[in-house]
Formats: sequence, structure tokens, C-alpha cells
Amino acid sequence: MFKIFRIITAVLFVTIVHSDDYYKGDTLVRKGVHAFYNYEFDKAVDILTQARVNFPDHPGVHLIWAASRWVRSQANSPVEETYRILNEDLKEIGPVYDSLVDRFEYDPNYKLYQGSALGLSARVALGKKQWIRTLIRSYKGFIIIKEVAQESPDIKDAQLPIGIVEYFAGISNPIINWAVRLYDLDASTESGLHRMALAADEGHWAWIEAKAILSNLYLWVENDPILALEHAKDLAEKFPDNFYFNLLYLESLIRTDNISLSLSIIKDMDLSSSKLTRRQLEWYLPYLDYERALLSFYQEDYSKALDQVDQTIEGYTAELDIILGNAYLLKGMCHDALDQRGKAKESYQNCLDLDNFSGSMKQAMSYLKKPFPGI
Repeated sequence: MFKIFRIITAVLFVTIVHSDDYYKGDTLVRKGVHAFYNYEFDKAVDILTQARVNFPDHPGVHLIWAASRWVRSQANSPVEETYRILNEDLKEIGPVYDSLVDRFEYDPNYKLYQGSALGLSARVALGKKQWIRTLIRSYKGFIIIKEVAQESPDIKDAQLPIGIVEYFAGISNPIINWAVRLYDLDASTESGLHRMALAADEGHWAWIEAKAILSNLYLWVENDPILALEHAKDLAEKFPDNFYFNLLYLESLIRTDNISLSLSIIKDMDLSSSKLTRRQLEWYLPYLDYERALLSFYQEDYSKALDQVDQTIEGYTAELDIILGNAYLLKGMCHDALDQRGKAKESYQNCLDLDNFSGSMKQAMSYLKKPFPGI
């Protein structure tokens, strides 16, 4: 439970970027969504605010508007302020969805967005690592989403939040695993990944979030960068100004030994970082420093990698700590490669102390017992 975050976040957010027009307002909402994912946050909020006025019966516009305001606040405001904005907007749109579901009771897409809005209320608990509370809050909306998936199997977008819950139950403690089974779901990473892949490949609305989450999981939990590369490349090409998508793509390239292309992308990202807000710079530049360190590591320049990874650790201010865990792991591996076992063990322990369910924890635990053997 981490940035991948975006994790239960996706219980939240369905998008309509490449679906055919079906509802009045689809074209305008799609423009807002594209601006949102391309980091044009003010433009996205303006478009979606107008879309709410012009097309109040659109099933997705209210939730997408709330999500766009929340992400814009993340780009500009302290974490607690982002929580306040999210909570206030969810309180505003909750009654709207109650009314829409009553009026359009035979259209399951309204229920899907209603459940997603309820599920998004879990996001604050997720950010605070309140795992049990996260699941309890997400289930309020999840029950609705599950009903949509069962009654309307053609709506592949509903598979995304179900897949997320199944996946994280599969890697969580026995209590959470048991709780998920009470809802007649598989507490299974395999089933969760399959459902998320359905949303990524066949979903009309949720494909962007599905691809982002799968990229995240394959990189930082499943340790399968080849599978991550497919999704991350697609996202980076479709949304070239999305710095986060480019980070996913960059790490996928580094870890699949595409070194020359990685060097080129780092140069491009250095230039594009001038477009980021001050808050985004605080978050993403340590991420980029980590990718530089990872690239140096793959080039077997361990001393340089140590200097770069220390910049990540010292400058880290992001809300969720998966990259920080990766940085501690990488630091330990560099120390092991330089025969500095005491320092390596200290770094591995720092990684474990984060307790964030990421793949780096498994590796750190292994290398704490037996030194990293080298590339």
C-alpha cells in the first residue's frame, strides 16, 4: 500500500479517454481528462467544472472533477490540505450520485461511479498507512462496484478496483486476507493482476489508471520490468508531459538494459522538470535522482550510485514511501558491491523499517541475511 498508490485511489477514478461518445458531454469530459493526465491541472479543472454545469447528468463528470481538484492540490499544497480538499469535494458529490442512481437506476455506470466515489474516501487512510481503515472505507463503495461487475460483466472498468483489492489482500496480513474472503473474493495476487489487465486491455474508461498501477506493481512489487515496460511505454507516449508516467517508463528501460535510451530520456526529463510546480519538484526530483542512481548501478559505477541515492534519501518529501524504500535497498546493494557489509545491513534495515509491503522489503530481508551477489 503505497504510491502505487494511487492504489485504492483507482477504486476511485474511471476515465473516458478513448471510448466512443455515449453520454452527452463525453467530448468535453474527455478534453478535461486528457488535460488532467498531461499535467495541465488548471485547464482540466476549468473544463470539468464547466462540464458539471453543462452536463450534470453525465455519470463520470462529478467524480473526475473531484479527482482533478485533488491531484491539482497535490501539485501545489501540503498533504493535509490535499486531504481537506478531497474530503470536502467527496461530501459535495456524494448526494449528487445518490440522486443520479435513483434517476437512472437501470444504467450500471452511475452505480459504478457512485461506488468509486465512496471508495475514494479510503485514500486519506491509505496515505496514513491505516491499512484496516483503508479497507473498511473502501468496502463501502466496493460492495456497489462488485454488484456492477457481477450484473454487467461487459463493463471491464469495474474489474480494476476488484483486482486492486484482491491483489493487496493477497500480499497483506492474514486478518486483511480473511476480511476480503468474507466478500467472496480471491485474496490472490494472480487473480488481482488478471482483473487489472482486463481493465487495461479492454476497459473503455479505466485503462489509464490500470496501466499506471500495473506498471507500478510490476516494477516495485512483482519485480518484472519487462511487463512494466509495455504499459509504461504506452502511457508515456500518450501523455508526454506526465512526469510520473515518464518515470515509470524510465525505470522500465533501465531495468531492461535499455541504457542508451534511458540516458536520452533523463536528459529530456531534466528539461521538462522546468514545467513542474514547486511541490511537484519536491516530490519528483528525488525520484529522478533515484533513477540516475539506478542507472549508475546498472553501469556498475557503485560509488556514483551511492552519491546519487543519498540525494534521493536526503531530499525525499513525497507522501508515500515506495521510492524511499527502493532507495534504501539500492544503497545497501551498492555497499555490498563495495564490500561494505556493515553499511549495507544498516541500509537494508532502514528499508524494512518503512513496512510498506513493497517488493524492496522482500529483497532487503533476503540481503540482510545473505549479501547482494552482484549484477
